[in-house]
Amino acid sequence: MTQNNKIALITGATSGIGSIILDHLAKTDHQLLILARSEDKLKNHIKKIQQINPNVKTEGFICDLSSFESIQKTCAKIKATYQQIDLLVLNAGIWNFEYKESKDQIEETFQVNLLAPIMLFEELKTLLLKNDVSKVIITASALHQGEIHFNDLELREEFSGFKAYRQSKLGVILMTRWLAENDAYTGISFYAVHPGMVNTELGRSAGWFSRTVFKLFGKSPEKGAETHIYIIDQANSNLKSGEYYANKKITKTATYTYNMSVAKKLWNAIQTYLKINTQNHAQNP
Repeated sequence: MTQNNKIALITGATSGIGSIILDHLAKTDHQLLILARSEDKLKNHIKKIQQINPNVKTEGFICDLSSFESIQKTCAKIKATYQQIDLLVLNAGIWNFEYKESKDQIEETFQVNLLAPIMLFEELKTLLLKNDVSKVIITASALHQGEIHFNDLELREEFSGFKAYRQSKLGVILMTRWLAENDAYTGISFYAVHPGMVNTELGRSAGWFSRTVFKLFGKSPEKGAETHIYIIDQANSNLKSGEYYANKKITKTATYTYNMSVAKKLWNAIQTYLKINTQNHAQNP
């Protein structure tokens, strides 16, 4: 294998499509930074990577994406050691079918699927060189219809697991477009990727019927990871920043996802969440 000096950071890498993406990155000699909540799963995957490619440098970080404090501490460790990251694969996601709050008392789906990837980017953006090579890939979904509920972003008044998941993925697409159009990040490319319905642990908290649907009709993780791997392997010049990719090609999304006024409003709302919570943790270490 030829030596690849690129450094990739990935979340959601210890199961499902993330595990397949991680294996591919190892085979292509990326240096790997892996964020995971489970120490046992993290250790097992690092061992697996060493078997795939003993030459790959790998470092694991225990990070709970439902905790802003955990994200901050993890990013501080990364910034203390690394001067550059070439690829962010923000793949971790959840789908709760009952209302559940994060450690920051925020509806967990909203925090893990939308606030956490934006916070990770914000914390690590100084390591992403504006060299037309750096990439940020965020896992999206075809379930992104509807609108952002700005009056109740956490759906506290009338919670629905389906609505919460759908809104979080709608937010991912809006933020991907917003970041791509922001002049401050020229030289970094952003992609939202839909893996399709995959037979993974995403619907593990669902009822038996939903779990059965995932199992019977979901594609394999190997098939689900194909578009992510396609984006990783392609030069940015062959892709279009800010777009939503499915089945290895740009795919049209709901009209609402192209509304940059909505994207700006959501960006500002997310920044308020991040600012308030990071200030709280600073005051109460």
